[in-house]
Amino acid sequence: MGAPQLQEKEAELLSQNLKILRQTMKWTQEDLAKRVGVTRQTITAIESGKMIPSKTLALAILALFASLAFLPKVGAVVKAILESSKLMDLLKIIIKGED
Repeated sequence: MGAPQLQEKEAELLSQNLKILRQTMKWTQEDLAKRVGVTRQTITAIESGKMIPSKTLALAILALFASLAFLPKVGAVVKAILESSKLMDLLKIIIKGED
């Protein structure tokens, strides 16, 4: 049995905002994939909504972007995207282990 998956609604929220976050950092899909330890194809599948990531992978992705919210310049933009898209709420839910 694999790692627990995000719920469909949660995966959709991540899918809709991941590309925006990635592009804010001027990262390619390959850049993001290397940072979270997956393939570029995995990032492509998540961004296109063709794959529901595990909670572990979603946590890695969201924690990476949450840590960037403290950087000068792009940090304010990343933080605004995370908060306005409700991804910070999703991060908190995953950390707490709620379903």
